[in-house]
Amino acid sequence: MSILRDSNYKPRLLIVGYRKFSELINSIMVEFEQDVNVTIVESVASKSVVYDKLVEQHRPDVIVSAGANASYLESTLSIPVVSQPVTDVDIIEALTKARKISRRIHLFTYQGVKQPTNRLIASLPELLDIELLHHHYSTSDEATEQLLLALAEESAEVIVGPSYTCHMAEQHEVPTILLYSSTSARLLIKTAIQRAHDAIENALRGSLQAVLMDDPHEPLVVCSGTGEILLCNEVASQHWGKNERDLSGFNQRIQLELSGPGETVERLITIDDENWYQRRSPLEIHGDLFGYVFRFIPQRAYRPRREADIAALSGAPEFIIRSSAMETISKLAKTYAITSGAVLIQGESGTGKEHITREIHRHSHYANGPLVAINCGSIPNELFESEMFGYVDGAFTSSRRGGRIGLIQEANQGILFLDEVSELPLLQQSKLLRVLQEKSLRPVGGNREVPLDFKIVAATNANLADCVQAGSFREDLYYRLNVFALHLPPLRERIEDIGAISRYYIERYSQSYHVEVAADELYRLVLPHFEAYFWPGNVRELDNFIERLVVASIDHDAAPFTETRLRVLLPELFSSRSHIRLVTGTLKDKEQVAILDAMKRFNNDKTQVASHLGISSTTLWRRLKAIGWAH
Repeated sequence: MSILRDSNYKPRLLIVGYRKFSELINSIMVEFEQDVNVTIVESVASKSVVYDKLVEQHRPDVIVSAGANASYLESTLSIPVVSQPVTDVDIIEALTKARKISRRIHLFTYQGVKQPTNRLIASLPELLDIELLHHHYSTSDEATEQLLLALAEESAEVIVGPSYTCHMAEQHEVPTILLYSSTSARLLIKTAIQRAHDAIENALRGSLQAVLMDDPHEPLVVCSGTGEILLCNEVASQHWGKNERDLSGFNQRIQLELSGPGETVERLITIDDENWYQRRSPLEIHGDLFGYVFRFIPQRAYRPRREADIAALSGAPEFIIRSSAMETISKLAKTYAITSGAVLIQGESGTGKEHITREIHRHSHYANGPLVAINCGSIPNELFESEMFGYVDGAFTSSRRGGRIGLIQEANQGILFLDEVSELPLLQQSKLLRVLQEKSLRPVGGNREVPLDFKIVAATNANLADCVQAGSFREDLYYRLNVFALHLPPLRERIEDIGAISRYYIERYSQSYHVEVAADELYRLVLPHFEAYFWPGNVRELDNFIERLVVASIDHDAAPFTETRLRVLLPELFSSRSHIRLVTGTLKDKEQVAILDAMKRFNNDKTQVASHLGISSTTLWRRLKAIGWAH
């Protein structure tokens, strides 16, 4: 289904050309006024004109021009350019008109467009009883030069050509016939409208992908600015039984709120006795509001992951260590595990912070209790207290009957793992601090404190000390969390671990996918490249690489692993910025290098970059904004 055609949006065309061309386009635009918005600018494309400013001013979806103009614009601008076609019929009709003025005709055509066949050109003089002088050009300067030569050396009585050539000839009082016809101009506008639709569809889908973060598991609805539903994913249709005949009722049922500013709006709603967190995100084209994306997240989506859940998700891989740095960290983790103090784990994404947390849980006095993992960047402000502290029956309008235990209380007698703790907003930090200090909490709507006993482990890929200095993280909470500190070095700084981890994952995925892999051969091939690679995604990225190679082995007809095939399967290893280099500075500096490396490697595709680095799309957006990335 086309998003654009189901909306009221009209594509924008910018017509760039000289007078006769502009007049021709203007004469037929009444036929298309319901389908497109058109702006006409009379200009000859040259370096003296700053077309970027024209584009910024008029914000077209497609530019329409002809001949050398179109060629120049296409080479200098990033938006689509559609060129006026020149057909054999156009040439014959134009020469027939010119024949009424004179038998001696000068024909000017742009060299870059498809030329009429030599046979046609050769047959035209006899067919039309004319003397034909055919001139080719590739730039407007060449066209001017050839016209002046024709005027100086030949007795030019009539000129057939594009708009600018006709204009120049008329200044010398020579009759002219425009080469383009109304028929080909109509074809031009139809082609431009189609190109505009395609360009906008692609832009919208790219915008949708960024907003939705490729999550097919939640109900998603796209509507126009007036509330007309344009798209509704399968989850939403199945969940609420969308009926094409009763769209207005469907809108009311899922409570699409369009009032207020055209910005992201978050709120709690209840649909059919179920509580949902609804996020409305704007969709824009060229800065204008096109519509909205509504994302519905069930409150249960913020339930914790216990130790069994985490192990199931990760396949409970072994904790593989060969480097002395990781040996030291492993021993410290086991020592810190038997204490009651909080542990703060810092390190780049993918270095194994969650794995270290499982080791701490396994060796702690709370090993028989739950390990509750909370992604601190995923809980909206509106849900923080109800999700973290729980609530009693009747605490608020949309509360579940009987109330609910909060995430922190679920970690009682176990370990509370605060992942991405630097993502907590300041308001949430102050609420969390009180619970950690008092070791008790009061559910929303409750009148008594619930005593708690748990060990806390926090993890972040940011430098929390820098966050404190920047004012984005509370100093008192930092000291509460930073009783014992572990810093996980990136994989590129513990090369000894790479080989052992690679062997483990080769064997693991070979068994998982039931495929025979020449493990030793594959290991010898990849190890030199792996040891030289920068590893912005660290162990998680190494895991992904090995899985990709093993899955490629399922194709029994594929060639054996070679350097050439490795370049195809793992192009990241061979990019210009892929090799290990010295990166000085803080953890934040190293994080920035890893992010920028990944953005270049994946051609600024944020979805792939987030997946590659093992962080959420929201976190990636925040990181890019913080480092001033503006591409």
